[in-house]
Order: sequence, then C-alpha cells, then structure tokens
Amino acid sequence: MRAKRVVTSLLALALLLALAPAARADVLWEPDNGFYERHSDQCTYVGRGYLANGPDGFVTLWNAPNGSEVEAQYENGEALWVYWLWEDWGCISRWEDGKETSGWVEMDDLALQYDYIAFAEDYADQIKDYGGEFADYDGDAACVNLFEYPGAPAVKESRDVSDWYGALDDLTGKSHDGNSYIQSVFVDENGLTWGYIAYWYGHVNAWFCLDEPDGESFPVRQVEESEIVSPQTPVMPVKGAVSAALPWVLVAAVVLITAALLWPLRKKRRK
Repeated sequence: MRAKRVVTSLLALALLLALAPAARADVLWEPDNGFYERHSDQCTYVGRGYLANGPDGFVTLWNAPNGSEVEAQYENGEALWVYWLWEDWGCISRWEDGKETSGWVEMDDLALQYDYIAFAEDYADQIKDYGGEFADYDGDAACVNLFEYPGAPAVKESRDVSDWYGALDDLTGKSHDGNSYIQSVFVDENGLTWGYIAYWYGHVNAWFCLDEPDGESFPVRQVEESEIVSPQTPVMPVKGAVSAALPWVLVAAVVLITAALLWPLRKKRRK
C-alpha cells in the first residue's frame, strides 16, 4: 500500500514537471505506520518541531492513538518533529541507526518550539510584503545564512549562493518563475531588515538579514517558551508492558491447557 502511494506521488510529480518545468512541487512525508495508512484522509499535516514534555518526565510513542504497542520513549526535552495530526494525537517520525521509528503521542505531552509560524502570528502587523528592499544590495556575501525567525539564537541553514545562481543578486531579482524568492520583510527593533523565504529549491520557511546576508551573530529575540517538566528515565507503561509480555503469556497458557488435557490420560495409564 505504501509502495503504491509512493509510485503515485512520483508519477504525479513527473507529470507536473512535464507540464510546467518551473513548477514548485514537494512530496509530503508519509510515515510507515499502519494507523496512518488507514486514516491518512483524516490526518492534517503539521510539520513543526516540539519538545517532549510529559507529566512523568518522558513521553511514549504508541503504534496508534490509544494504541497498545510501544514504538519508542523519549525523556522530556528531546526534540521531536510532528508530521501529522489526528484529533489530539501527533504522529512523530525519527531516523535512528538508519531505521525509521514512527508513533503517536498526545499533543498535550509536547511543548511547541518557537518557529517561523509562531513569529508570523506574534508580529503579523509588522510583516510587510516584499517591495524590492534587497534589490540595491552591493555586498559580496558568498552565502545566505537562514534563521528560523529574526533574532533566532542559531543559524538554521546556510546556502552557498554559487551553488544556485552564482551571485547573490539573483536572489534579489527574479527567480526562474518570474517572482522574487523573498516574500515578506520585517524591520526589527535594531533597524535591521529581514526577508522571509518560503521556497528556495525546497521548502525553506526561514528568514535572513537583508543588511548582512552572511551574518551569524544578531541580537537574540526573547520568546515565550513552555516550562519543561524535569526529565526522567522512561518506564514502560502498564498497557505497553502487558502488550510486550502477551506472547509469553499465550505460550504459558498453551502449556497449562495442554498439561490439563493430558493429565487425565496420564492418570489412566497409571491405573
């Protein structure tokens, strides 16, 4: 079923590229998870970062919402990425040792990491449409340092301009479809102008400083963060422990039932 979905997505992407070479198309990640496969039409894409923040100091990923099989457990503070939402449950996927682990956790057990969406909500009245503010840039920056939001504590991604169009000016003017990559601008409290890029050969959803595109150190913006419950070593939940022990319980039950059935025969042989 999953293979069929991948093939369908690839065929659709190939068709889009054939009809419109400049089209911007990306395939949303879909987890290798039975519940998701059965309810994908009821799930909403999220694509945001969270921190584990369970009341007991850890979170448990289940095979399904209110499921019985434990897929993984993480101490509070662990960075987790929620891809899909089903009611009040988020689907998390991780790649560890070359293997995918996907499972469901209650959203109440997660703390949202401040991101570009939260920033856009907080500063909506100060964000303006791009109006060519970067067109006169005459610097010689060889890269563009992208941040999650203006004033984020660390660089999210760095892109070498020469790998894309060979010069920074190409980013300021027109991209291959006739539109600037910069969609919005924001002037921060220090008078620095920032530009927002949603797409630049792949989803970016990040900001960079128009005054200093290759800058790395800017005043850090103070944002409201959730209080994280003190992390604790995960403990297997009762229903998860029962599920894990079920095969052994069944084996023991078969042995006992077999012994009970054979007992009368053994007594007859003794007589």
